[in-house]
Amino acid sequence: MTRKQKQNHRYNGYRNSGYQKNNGSRKILPVIYPVFLYFVVCQIVNMLMELFPLAAQIDAVKRQGLGSLVAFMVLYICYVRPEAAESGEKKRVFAVPVSGRLAAGMAVGVLMLGCAGIAMNNLIALTNLRQISDRYQTVEQAFYSSGLGWEILALGLITPVAEELLYRYIVFYRLRSLTGSAGAVVGSAIIFGLIHLNIVQTIYACTLGLLLGILMEYYQDVRVPVCGHIAANILSLLRGETGFLAGLQPGDALFVPMTVILLVVVVIIAGLYVRTFKKS
Repeated sequence: MTRKQKQNHRYNGYRNSGYQKNNGSRKILPVIYPVFLYFVVCQIVNMLMELFPLAAQIDAVKRQGLGSLVAFMVLYICYVRPEAAESGEKKRVFAVPVSGRLAAGMAVGVLMLGCAGIAMNNLIALTNLRQISDRYQTVEQAFYSSGLGWEILALGLITPVAEELLYRYIVFYRLRSLTGSAGAVVGSAIIFGLIHLNIVQTIYACTLGLLLGILMEYYQDVRVPVCGHIAANILSLLRGETGFLAGLQPGDALFVPMTVILLVVVVIIAGLYVRTFKKS
């Protein structure tokens, strides 16, 4: 069986589970439902935490981490387990042994998304988008309100795993059954970006979402984009909370050349994957 045949086989569970092409609004509803459920669960967790006697001492970072963890479990139970069982691949999400090819993909994901995250932050820093987006400033203050350890755990580990399960697994597969590979890559990235509801994070998340979608389409294992997402988030946290990359500020001698180098690395890696898609 060729690599392309294996890729198509992995989507049979979703094709056979009722997500094939149909008419009217039913096409998009199976894509929207999981996203809606994710945010409803997060809001319910936040509401329940308000009932705790010491709720005022629980910062936004811890709430985000707990909400993402509960939402991850709900999505896994409601969507992933039943659909994977129906397709006959009960352990294909996280429990499959890591092959050499997959390990290499994880390493590439860390490299590409790490470079992309730094480069995108540099490019955004050249604009005044952060200053004109009040919502982004509010989000930034909230998400840097805890200790670095909690930020890495909640925003650097838990949230990327939950979001990749949602956007690059559930949403991605359902879009792919409707629109094909390109539609899944682009569509999941757009949804991922728009859901952040501010211009800075929308641009950043859409761009990184495209790269994460490319990795998902090529490796068809959500653990690869998970590793890339974790790398991008942790590097952003370290950059914001420590002196890491202190020499890469606008106006510094290395700012422009390093940004260009990082972008070139990202474009080359992504281009190689896209070229492989075209050949197959």
